[in-house]
Amino acid sequence: MTECPECAASVDGGEKIVGEIFPCPDCGTELEVLKTAPFAVEPAPREAEDWGE
Repeated sequence: MTECPECAASVDGGEKIVGEIFPCPDCGTELEVLKTAPFAVEPAPREAEDWGE
């Protein structure tokens, strides 16, 4: 278990894999798995809007 960097809620790694993006169960922030042992996450990078350019 680790904490959400946004709201400090407990986040369970379960069967997640490195690079997986999932929402925090409390605040909904998208988190990216950095490593599985020990389990670590960071806020997922936001993708820029593509306005058809």
